[in-house]
Amino acid sequence: MTPTGFSTLKGRRYESLKRLSDSEVITLALFQQLRGVESERSFLRDCERFFSHLFPGVVGLHPSSFHRRVRKLRRFLEPLRRALLEELVGDPETLIVDSTLLSVLHPRQVKQSAAGFEGAGWSRWGSFCVYGVKLHLVCSTNRVPISYEMTAANEADVLLVEELLAGAALEEGEVARRLFGDLAYESGALRRRLAESGILLSTEGASRRPATRQQIEVCFAHLKGAFGLGETLAKTLVGLAIRIAAKVTAYTYGLYVNRLLGRPQGRIKELWA
Repeated sequence: MTPTGFSTLKGRRYESLKRLSDSEVITLALFQQLRGVESERSFLRDCERFFSHLFPGVVGLHPSSFHRRVRKLRRFLEPLRRALLEELVGDPETLIVDSTLLSVLHPRQVKQSAAGFEGAGWSRWGSFCVYGVKLHLVCSTNRVPISYEMTAANEADVLLVEELLAGAALEEGEVARRLFGDLAYESGALRRRLAESGILLSTEGASRRPATRQQIEVCFAHLKGAFGLGETLAKTLVGLAIRIAAKVTAYTYGLYVNRLLGRPQGRIKELWA
């Protein structure tokens, strides 16, 4: 390709990017997660082929340009998601807390990398060792994510509970009277501090786990199965955080769309039926 031709192609991509408004870029970011496509190149190719009538600016859009726009707009994802929570949350007086490990590098890749993956750490999971991060989540009894935090995989679950509750805006005293968690959250000091705020911490082993407690496991299963939470292609901590935010936001909007359509809100895969 001649220098003139390359310059023209680059100019077209720039113009294509400028034709997309911020709201369209955010919509495409959520659309990508609802489609379950991790590769931005593949997603944009599909959009150009099948959805260019809805997003004309996607024609000729380069994946790196799209990624930079999403990165700049990432701060709007959580406010958009939280705008739906009051309408979606079922029983606000009972919440559930749990965490899940997300692998970011294969052990062989960790040894080959001088710096590893910023923000990640080693953690034992059963008989395996996982190098990655941990997603801590508080959700409602109808599987709606309320607040979440990401830490290194070796961070203790019990240390994030109060931060998660603060992120859920529970300090206003209008919700949460009981918090379910597994034995990883068993702590006398935490139990006393929560009791002072009027919150009862309930921790049970797997054999005595109530059905309500299992709703957060269903939430994680949806995020991993339909949205590929454990299979991101992120290469940096910021990139991973953006993808997690987009996935949780897309999942929340998926619940909302199903409710608007009069369908059980948990049937995320049926959005494309």
